[in-house]
Amino acid sequence: MVWISFLVASALLALSACSGRGDGGGGTGPGPASSFAIGGTTSGLSGTVVLQNNGGDKLTISVNGGFTFAAALTNSSPYAVTVLAQPAGQTCTVANGVGTLAGANITNVTVTCAVNTFTVGGTISGLSGTVVLRNNGGNDLTVSANGSFTFSAPVAQGSPYAVTVLTQPAGQSCSVANGTGTVAGANVSSVTVSCATNTFTVGGTISGLSGTVVLQNNGGDNLTISVNGSFAFAAALINASPYAVTVLAQPAGQTCTVA
Repeated sequence: MVWISFLVASALLALSACSGRGDGGGGTGPGPASSFAIGGTTSGLSGTVVLQNNGGDKLTISVNGGFTFAAALTNSSPYAVTVLAQPAGQTCTVANGVGTLAGANITNVTVTCAVNTFTVGGTISGLSGTVVLRNNGGNDLTVSANGSFTFSAPVAQGSPYAVTVLTQPAGQSCSVANGTGTVAGANVSSVTVSCATNTFTVGGTISGLSGTVVLQNNGGDNLTISVNGSFAFAAALINASPYAVTVLAQPAGQTCTVA
């Protein structure tokens, strides 16, 4: 009986040991994730941008939408997403690009790209009143002083500009030089607007002349005429200036009168 009891006890011991190993194996599951991805979305991109994370993991992107860096990071690691190379003619900015991993993938990094824009302007000289300039048929600028000027609306990289005079100043005419072109990665400051007071010629017609007559305007601008027809004095006059045409020297054997 002693021997039988010993066998029973041994069997129970063995079963107990097997049961313990089975329970322990069933309670073991997968551990927490050891690494996490860094990514987000890109919008407004029209070319190719190169991003980098933590100064080393580079990612080239050519389309808008979601992106993910190749290198995953362990939990509690810092991340810092920056733009390594801007797309041609655009500038991309990063939002939510810096942080520390906290047990989950990062998907909220936002990269927003926009076309580069530049100002259009130049200098104006000779102005004595007020002139209204216009760029590209819509952006108007009123200028009342000589010096530099800049239109309020910037122009996108690669886009044309065309500066014209919309309204001339009273008694003056302004002309534009270097007013058209294409924005090429820099502000345009070479547009030149030159204004001058309007001038007018004084002249008329002569008839019955058989010799040579000398006319004079304002006591100084002499004009010798030997044929009938139209004539004009060389010196132009500004608006609102007086003029007085007289005969300085009569033709031989004739008398000319001015009306």
